[in-house]
Amino acid sequence: MSEISGAIDLSGVPEDQFDPELELRVAVVRENKVLGATVVKAGSVREKLPFSVQFDPPVQPGGRLPCPVRLIVGPNVNDLELISLETLSMEVELALKDDEQARVDIGALVVAPELYFCWLFCCRTYTIRGRVVCRQWHYDPQTGRYSFCDAPVPGATVEAYDVDRWIIWYRRDLIQSAVTDIAGNFVIRFRWCCLRWWPWLLRSWAVDAELYSRVQALLASAGILMPPTAPGDEPDPMFLQQLAARASQLPGSRRAGALALPAPGVIDEPLSPEALLSVLPESPELAALHVWPWWDRNDCAPDVVFRVTQPCDGQVRVIHSETNAQTRWDIPTMLNVTLLANQHACCLPVCRDPECPECLKLTFVGCTTTDQIGATAGPPDLRGYAHVAASLDRPFHGALQMRGAVGSDVDYFKVQVSRNGGPWTDLPVPAFDGFSRSYWDGSAPVVAPAPAFTPILKNGQTVMITRRHYEALHPAIPRFGGSVIWFDYDTLFYFNTIANPALTPDALYQLRFVGYNADAADNLVPSSERILPTCGQARTESVYLRIDNRAMTHAPSVPLHPCGPGTVHTCTREPDCHIRSICINEGTPTARCIAACDIVRLAANDTLTVHFTATCPPTVRDGHLGGYSMRAEYGVSLFFDIGTGAHGSFAADPTFEVGPDYAAALMQGAPRPHWYGGDYKVTLKGADFPVCCAYILRLRAWKRTTNGCADPSLVHNNEFKIAFTILRAELCPEICPERPTAQPAQLAQALPPQ
Repeated sequence: MSEISGAIDLSGVPEDQFDPELELRVAVVRENKVLGATVVKAGSVREKLPFSVQFDPPVQPGGRLPCPVRLIVGPNVNDLELISLETLSMEVELALKDDEQARVDIGALVVAPELYFCWLFCCRTYTIRGRVVCRQWHYDPQTGRYSFCDAPVPGATVEAYDVDRWIIWYRRDLIQSAVTDIAGNFVIRFRWCCLRWWPWLLRSWAVDAELYSRVQALLASAGILMPPTAPGDEPDPMFLQQLAARASQLPGSRRAGALALPAPGVIDEPLSPEALLSVLPESPELAALHVWPWWDRNDCAPDVVFRVTQPCDGQVRVIHSETNAQTRWDIPTMLNVTLLANQHACCLPVCRDPECPECLKLTFVGCTTTDQIGATAGPPDLRGYAHVAASLDRPFHGALQMRGAVGSDVDYFKVQVSRNGGPWTDLPVPAFDGFSRSYWDGSAPVVAPAPAFTPILKNGQTVMITRRHYEALHPAIPRFGGSVIWFDYDTLFYFNTIANPALTPDALYQLRFVGYNADAADNLVPSSERILPTCGQARTESVYLRIDNRAMTHAPSVPLHPCGPGTVHTCTREPDCHIRSICINEGTPTARCIAACDIVRLAANDTLTVHFTATCPPTVRDGHLGGYSMRAEYGVSLFFDIGTGAHGSFAADPTFEVGPDYAAALMQGAPRPHWYGGDYKVTLKGADFPVCCAYILRLRAWKRTTNGCADPSLVHNNEFKIAFTILRAELCPEICPERPTAQPAQLAQALPPQ
């Protein structure tokens, strides 16, 4: 172990410009590595600051004498910043003593006032204040408008990173992190110094795909090709030299021929930004994005992006992550930010008004507002369909989340149902289904207990407890500002239409609500039973819901219309789809039909007619076809859409309402709100098939049913595929024998009974 001692002399600094709080760091450095360091702080300019730094002396392999080192003095910053700053520096020779320890006293180091002022003003304290919030949009049924409110995200870890960009590479350094409080607030404070830009001293680079594209486009505009040396994750000097040399060899270059291509494996000193910019095209855009060498100056302010994680529901989730394109360049010393969390965050839903008494308001079914659900008998009868104003006419399916607000004076409620206009009856379990909701208990990281809200039998009635009454029965639940902070305020119950299909067959349902008060023993007060009105209106609160769940019935599987395990076709008629036949040059003397796996020769002008079916059962409770599509898949992840006009158009065969979606079918005469589908065809040309290859025709159909949130085309859908090979003489003239093909009568397939 070696030791260097001495003192720092600040007597030349004017006393009125001296900062007694400024900490100084003394470090021993060799080959840009700090071997040892110590921190001192002066209380007065009249004092000399003694210091002592211990370190392991650097010795060459096999050697005995230590190498000389540099002693540097500067502000108290990290190793990389200290090496990059303007510092007081001196070389120190080390000599081994008999006890193999080297101790050197260098005496006093005098700090010039100008250098001291740099340490004061080149290193500044930065403060980042901010909030992490969930931006929640709220719908007001009274005004028909949306507004947003920012709900805080507590217990989240906010990480601030500094971004550097060099040619096509980037790197991020973690500056500091902080944890949000219950209001989602955080504060990050740190020191930052104005550094000389020495990118070759930095590590942990990676190729920035966006930068690579921008630089490649810039060079291409000047006729410069990227060097053949593949760029790795770390900046490659050979890549840099090849780039500069290629640019200088172009005619008209500002320094034509100035730089020669390096010999294989020979790497010169890193090129200066001046040398590179003398041969590369200018780019104010890259300069504005702080990309070296177009941007070449000291890194005097942080360039910040944020990443936010939060423990939520038993796992740590990334709830906010910024790309390099979102970098805040040269931030001020005081920065205020609002970071919007994604859907994976656990936020405190504080953006709400307390409920009014003596009423209930149903606001959403899933994600669909109740005023978007039909309530008029027509004609046409659109009761219970979602998005009727937009003519989407979507029936509901599955377990439906019923959301709203129930009066503060209601302790328990039950749900009553009328099916197809019949008498009102109590909605039984399991169609009357429960859920769990979590509350904030003030801990960090986020811990969210989740008590269950389920229907119970109380005093002869199947009822659900309200949130407000649950709070009253559980006074130990933590309260903030006098209130329990729930993560879910508006779920009332789930209308589960699939738990027992015998209770809820496909039909038109109307729901209403009956409220109760409880006495001191938490028994229902019979006299308090009342049908709950709509909040703000003198009418009973109710909603219509058209239910259409999928029945898994299908005609028996046959070779030309298979379904079930081992196939892509689901055994259901809701919906069903089927390619009935595929014929070449239909309507001509040379007409013939093909079978699956055939090898087919086509000329560019030959036709290929595909006859297919897409249907839903033609009943009042069904008939909710949403649409169909067809495409050809070939090669490596290649495809083209069929029937859109570019490659054939769908036509009647003979069903007139061709679609291919519900909106188009309505314009063609389908009786709203039903579309049953039918038999169609599409005719392709040989020229539509771009290469000689095996092709798969994929027919897909879907219903309009929704749970209030999901895209209907992704829920109740079905597929049918058929594969064959196309050979076009002008594309692949090699001779290939044709296989015998089936005749149309052999491929005819009756539709399954409706």
